[in-house]
Amino acid sequence: MQASGLFMRRLLEEWRYQWGVVKSVLDWTIVVYLVIPLVIAAPFLYVDMWQYSQLYWNAAIPYPVLLVLILSLSASGNIRTFLKEADLLYLLQKKEILHPFKRYGFLYSVAGSVAVAGVAILVLLPLFKGIYGLAAMELFSLLFLVVAFRLLFFTVKKFTSRVLVKSVMFVFLVLASVSLAATGPIASGLISLCVIGFLILFHLKQVTKANRWFTKELEIERRERVRYIRLILTYSMEVEKSSFNQRNSPLLFFKHSQRLFKKGRSREDGLLDLLMKGFLRGSYMKLYIQMTLVTTSAIIVFPVWVKWLVFVGFVLFLRSWLKSLYGKMLDAPFFAVVPYDEATAESVWPRFKRILVVPAVGLTGVLVVVLSFVVWVG
Repeated sequence: MQASGLFMRRLLEEWRYQWGVVKSVLDWTIVVYLVIPLVIAAPFLYVDMWQYSQLYWNAAIPYPVLLVLILSLSASGNIRTFLKEADLLYLLQKKEILHPFKRYGFLYSVAGSVAVAGVAILVLLPLFKGIYGLAAMELFSLLFLVVAFRLLFFTVKKFTSRVLVKSVMFVFLVLASVSLAATGPIASGLISLCVIGFLILFHLKQVTKANRWFTKELEIERRERVRYIRLILTYSMEVEKSSFNQRNSPLLFFKHSQRLFKKGRSREDGLLDLLMKGFLRGSYMKLYIQMTLVTTSAIIVFPVWVKWLVFVGFVLFLRSWLKSLYGKMLDAPFFAVVPYDEATAESVWPRFKRILVVPAVGLTGVLVVVLSFVVWVG
């Protein structure tokens, strides 16, 4: 058995598995009504971006903002080894096969990082050239910078599983990358190349020969193998995604379970109190904040006419989402023990909706009006 042959078999097996996952979602209706129109429209949209780049990006946004966005999107992924649990029995004992096998996996990850960075820069090339006027040297420097950032962050994720450590390192690496990009294309490109070269040598000479990370590498492989499945399940409306909180008390909100509406003691106030506490304590609050932040970012970044489309779409989606969420929360097993009547639920719905819609819509609405006014006056 040779390491190169084993690696190619594992790689082809991985590609076939992931393609099978994708095919399970792409039925003929999605292919006909979504995939084919997108494939046909993509070249025309790309040409249109070259001609009217200001319609796709706000020229007033500084270049570092776009760089932070690229780095944030490129942070997903890991250094692949394509190891399996069964390798503990045999391959772990065969260092002459295991070590080169892991090297092939690392080199594949490096090649994937270069490909991802190259595709991202190619897609956004109309913005780089049309709005920021980047030259060829600056684009190559950006390519090296993104690849260095990915490899550094992948190395951090390989050595630690702590969310706090990874979050702090991500912020630090983003700030360091933005600062490095500000030094100029020559210095940024050379330093990025040195970082890439050092990481490649470090992994090939040290990490791939160490077996103490074997369990961590298996964990990474398990997550990477099901990444598309988790993505599909996350956005599938037909799959119930219940979250379980094992804490004895809430982390932030209402640890002592005080009433939210102390002035009222009616059934409506009691039901609304329970629903709001469930919303704030569960994962719904996190999703609510994420949607608001994403919408706010889109309103800041996109041109005026897109800002208003995003705002209107957000308002319609938020109302529909809250309506669906309201019904789901009322179907919770808790209300089988503490029943409610339909009249009470109908009267509580407008108040529940108003409490959650007003802050998000008010924030995004004020923002879109102010930014539109600034653009029109300017």
